[in-house]
Parts: sequence; structure tokens; C-alpha cells
Amino acid sequence: MKLFSRKKDAIMGIDISASGIKLVELSHGKSGYELKAMANVPLPRDAIVENTVIDSIAVSQALLDAIEKAQVDTKHVAIAVSGNAVIIKVIQVPVATEFDLESQIAFEADQHVPFDIEDVYLDFQILGETDEDPEHMDVVLVACKREIIDDYQLVLSEAGLITSIVDCSVFALENAVEETGIYAPDSAELDVEEAMEGESEGDAAYALVNIGANIININIMREGRMAFVRDQFYGGQNLTEAIQKAHALSFSAAEEMKKNNISDVDPNVLEEFFANLSSEIGRSLDFYGANNAEYPVQKLLLSGGCALIQDIDIELDQRLGIETKILNPFDGIMVSENLFDIDYLNKIGPMMLVPVGLAMRGFKS
Repeated sequence: MKLFSRKKDAIMGIDISASGIKLVELSHGKSGYELKAMANVPLPRDAIVENTVIDSIAVSQALLDAIEKAQVDTKHVAIAVSGNAVIIKVIQVPVATEFDLESQIAFEADQHVPFDIEDVYLDFQILGETDEDPEHMDVVLVACKREIIDDYQLVLSEAGLITSIVDCSVFALENAVEETGIYAPDSAELDVEEAMEGESEGDAAYALVNIGANIININIMREGRMAFVRDQFYGGQNLTEAIQKAHALSFSAAEEMKKNNISDVDPNVLEEFFANLSSEIGRSLDFYGANNAEYPVQKLLLSGGCALIQDIDIELDQRLGIETKILNPFDGIMVSENLFDIDYLNKIGPMMLVPVGLAMRGFKS
């Protein structure tokens, strides 16, 4: 299984998460990307737990419902993996061609991956020469437990789908932002002090932060390259469970209150959630900053289901002291008003960044 497999035909990007199935199909022409099909189908609680398929029947049925709703033209899909079963590391190896490195990547991986090499799928991507040593190069090494990918492939095949690409959620975020152009780091404003010190705009680091039902995907970018990635298990489900307990509601009723009546939620519940969320994100920023103090993160770019929570960008901005912006991938994609409800797309856009990034993989050589 090649995690970075390339395919130049249209594919569906499918994000299989704890909250549901999010599906996107795009077309690509001279004018850019255009939305062809989309669906967002919820999953029963605990059908997926920590990115592990628990209820394959429920997941397969949700996939079938999404396909029927979207009326897609292809059976080929790209999916994403994340969490504890995925290891992503930037390693340094002697300069070599991609062909030569492929024959020795298992040996390199054995030094860095805490799993039995026989139990994982491996892939890599060459970033370029190492800054400190031109005789070595930086390589992104990715390893994912076979059982996780095999389980996903099984439910996809049960829905009549063919797995063409397996990506990582943090890379899908990066791909979506770059391809849609919804955030251009070259135009990021530096403060006056940094400008006087002569720091170039390209040196500014920014963090892609995707907050889902139970996982946070973080990809910190600097100078157009991944500088730090991390997945943490915390998300919107923690808030739903706190609302459920505080207001003596069912889980589904608590979820409904979170989505549509958050002003009615106990302020103490919201305070605890935002405090914990900012602490989780701050911990990752501290890990990054320990080795990159000269390139602090200057902007947080939010996506995921939690990005729909009212004022979450303001809360994180104030608590972390970093300018925060919510991303909507449909701002960078052509959408027909005759085929789609634009207001609905704008409402759910932030939670569709990963499937959009996956769907775009089909057009990259």
C-alpha cells in the first residue's frame, strides 16, 4: 500500500470520522476546481472510536447513503488516516534518488517506528536537502498499522468502493489550503518589530488545526514545508458529553444543543471546554516552539466540526494570543448555485477541508 499513491483521474475524497462520513468529488479544468458532488452523513455514536472501525455495518451503510445522496460518478476513493496508529517523522538520510531510497526505507523505518515493520504500511516523500548538511536530505517517513487501513478498505469494499489513495489527515489539510489558495502565507502580516528586524514574510509559521469529534490534527507549516505534525485525542465529543451531564440530556439532544442552541449551554461547561481545548493546542505549540523558537506560529487556521462552534476563533485567539481564522475550502472552489445550496455549504465548509484535500489528490501528478 502506497500512502502517497498518485492517480490523475477524478476520485472521491472521503473523510471517515467519529462524527460521520464526509464525501467530496471535484472536477478540475483551466479555471480551477469545481464541486461536482458532496455529502455529509452522520454515524451512530461509537461506530468509530479513535479512528478504529467498531461497527462496520453502520459505517458501510453510511457510505452507501452518502454515495446515494451525492450521486457520484466514480467508485475510486481517497481516504485519510490519523491518530496513534500513524507515525509521521522527518528523518535525515544520505542524498539518494527516490528509487534507491525505496529499497532501503524499511531499514530506515526500523530505526524510527515503534511498531513491528511487518505490521505497518510504509511510505516516504523527499523534502529536499537538509539545511545543515547538503550531503543529507530531509525525508517525511509515514507508517500506519496495517489493521487500520485494512479495516477501512473492508468497509469501503462492502459499499462497492475502491481505495485508490490513502493519505494522512494532516497532509490533506495542507493540500486543500495550498490548492484552493484560501490562505496565502506570503501575504501574512508581520508585526512592526519583526518587520524592522528584517524578517521575511516567508519565515512566518502558521498552524493548520483541524478539530473533529474526538481528534485534533495539527500541521505547522513554515516556508512552504511541514515543520511539525501531531494528532491529539480531544474534540467536540468532549463538549457534547459535558453538555449531556450538565443539562441531564441524551447524547443526541446534547449534540443538538451544541450545534443549534449553544447560547443555552451552561457557561461553566463552555469555559471548561475552551480552557481544555486551548491547553491541548498550546501543548503542541510548545512542543514545536522548543526547537523552533525563532519561528513562532503567527496564525492558527481552524477547520473541522468544532470550527462551527460559535466564537471558537475568538476564544482561541484570546487564550493563546495568536490570530485565529476559520477556513472554508469552498471559498477557493467554483460552486454552481443551481446544483448546491450555497448557504449550507458556507455553514458546513470548515468541516469539509479534509475531504476536499483528499479529492484534490486525484489530479496531482
